[in-house]
Amino acid sequence: ADQQKRADELRVILGRDSTDIQAQTGLADVLFDTGNWSDAIVHYRAALARDSSRATTLVDLGVCYYNLSDAISAEKLFLLALQRDPRQAIALFNLGVVNEHKGDNHAALQYLHRSLEAGPPESMRQALMETMARVQKAVGAQPPPLKGGGPK
Repeated sequence: ADQQKRADELRVILGRDSTDIQAQTGLADVLFDTGNWSDAIVHYRAALARDSSRATTLVDLGVCYYNLSDAISAEKLFLLALQRDPRQAIALFNLGVVNEHKGDNHAALQYLHRSLEAGPPESMRQALMETMARVQKAVGAQPPPLKGGGPK
């Protein structure tokens, strides 16, 4: 109910000003959070058409494509997000997931390790550690040591 109310509010704002990037991204985020990947894509793309520098929006768009089984588009978007912000921990994590999915566990492990070095959000740490452990087991290797002792 709260998500629907928020979506309705954002649609009203967009009805008045279709160029409002915050409203466009906000609506995409609500659709993302409710698993409406295709609809979220429309709004993320509209926001990026007005400001393509938004690394987080690129990552969220990539996740939508990945969830719709388009790993190729997702990977391109995650790499593009890294061009905008080389330490974007969520993009790095997702590149690890994409590479694991492709069967390139060595590349996956490198991306996951870089994500850990970049200091991922606390809400992502558990998934990151579980994915790293799974990939490490698959490769039979440990990642290189963290630079500077890791995140603080």
